[in-house]
Amino acid sequence: MTQAANQRKNPKRKGRSLQRQKALDVLFEADARDTDLSTLLEERKVVSTNKVPIGEYGSTIVSTYADSAADVDSMIEAASPDWSLERMSTVDRNLLRMGATEIMFLDVDVPVVVSEIKSLARELSSDASVGFTMGVLNRVGEIRQAETAGLSAEITSIPTKPVSEE
Repeated sequence: MTQAANQRKNPKRKGRSLQRQKALDVLFEADARDTDLSTLLEERKVVSTNKVPIGEYGSTIVSTYADSAADVDSMIEAASPDWSLERMSTVDRNLLRMGATEIMFLDVDVPVVVSEIKSLARELSSDASVGFTMGVLNRVGEIRQAETAGLSAEITSIPTKPVSEE
């Protein structure tokens, strides 16, 4: 890690914010080393690169992404049509994976996710990445809302008891 990145680290990060950072560490490491995410996660539950193992919420993010990686990556590419995942920096790609996973599968409110990812992007990536990740995640939220809005309308229109044939 560069000296500038070390100076930008937030030593006050706690709770879910800390777990998001731990999840990013695991996602980044698996991506950079091209290693199995599930195996690496099990290792990081015991020993982490900074001697503090990943906790329950961080593990949930990583394992949920691992279980739905294709869906999450497809959503990111749909929300960012001008930038394929391969063109994105490793940090940005994994920030988006983490944020999209929380929005799509962990039911975390979009503004919360965007704020958390913005904070991590500001500390760990470039200034341009802050706006980029915010825009993509807001778009993921819009797409997800449109998908689930139609689904909830269908669910509410399903009768709760059979209709008699009269």
